[in-house]
Amino acid sequence: MANKEKLADQIRANAEMAKKGEKKRKGGKTGLPKSASSSAYVAPHRHCTICQCPISLNRDPPICGETKCGDEYESRERQRKRWNILLYVAPAIMIGAFALQLMMGA
Repeated sequence: MANKEKLADQIRANAEMAKKGEKKRKGGKTGLPKSASSSAYVAPHRHCTICQCPISLNRDPPICGETKCGDEYESRERQRKRWNILLYVAPAIMIGAFALQLMMGA
């Protein structure tokens, strides 16, 4: 019963804000402090693409220092390059074969 009343109050408050022309407030705050002096401060960081452990923002490639992650990253990069080549070579072969077929038939 209390939840229904609370929801109704929220709806009324949002309707009043809409009448006044205000935007609805969204909960965009993380709740984390912005200053480094706080004990709950989390420094800006990114995560290793393999094991997801926190690393600094300027790491390139975006992996931690472990050899397992380095090997896995290199393997993924080789596979990604192979797929990129295949995406260009396969249509080129098909177009070439089609063009050759048109020239031989004409």
